[in-house]
Amino acid sequence: MRKAVFIYSIILSTLTFAQNQESSTQYEREYSDLMNYVPKNFKSDTIYKPESPFIKVKLNTLGRLKTYSGFRSEFKLTEKDIKWLEMRIYQMSTALFLDGKRILISSDGGYSGCQEKSIDKLTLNGIQITNLKLCHTCTDGYKDKRFIKIFNDRMYELMKIEPPNRKTQFFYGEFKGIGKKNYGIKLILTQDRTFKFWKTIGHSSEFTEGLWKNKNDILILTSKILNKTDSLNFALSSSKWIDFKELEFRLNKEKLTELKNKKRKLLKIYK
Repeated sequence: MRKAVFIYSIILSTLTFAQNQESSTQYEREYSDLMNYVPKNFKSDTIYKPESPFIKVKLNTLGRLKTYSGFRSEFKLTEKDIKWLEMRIYQMSTALFLDGKRILISSDGGYSGCQEKSIDKLTLNGIQITNLKLCHTCTDGYKDKRFIKIFNDRMYELMKIEPPNRKTQFFYGEFKGIGKKNYGIKLILTQDRTFKFWKTIGHSSEFTEGLWKNKNDILILTSKILNKTDSLNFALSSSKWIDFKELEFRLNKEKLTELKNKKRKLLKIYK
């Protein structure tokens, strides 16, 4: 009897993604549509047969994969079943990408409660991305950690975007050169992982822009490749384009120090 009640509760939790379309908000409807969306490129697995009877169901949507992944401990899944389930999450991320859907998943809630918007938009490296927010209480957020990591890591890989780590947010902002040798240097690092770099010398200036990433406290800048039109425009301007092929800086106490030139220091200025 207890097992039947438990299984019934799992079914109900899976169906919570099917919102009442008349009473739900625009964000809830969009969230529900994505959680229940079956990608055209997501193929059924006809080879592996799960050992656990609990996961012998159609795991063909984000909502279902999220739910069944979160209850892996309760289901007492074997190592083979866990490996198979995680591969399906990986394949779901790939299928959504191939369907043109750029999605990242985040955890929301805890002691402060969940935000009103269960879905949001963000831009990284010029790519428009949908952010799905999974609502949790202060005690059950751990259930989706593995699901979120597998899905997001694959999506970042496909979008060719370096995943953020715990240090990434400390790089956001504006930096200015300090000292006589670095006067006129300015660097802006945006949350969409693009950067702009200026160096003013008298009446002339140097400029470049591109993408940035960080590996813990190391910042890496890579200039974009100019097309013919951009190159012609720059040739006619008074500015000089400079290339950064993975120029590296170290962040230390809100200051950036260029690794290839220890004398160049940039001070962080918050707007």
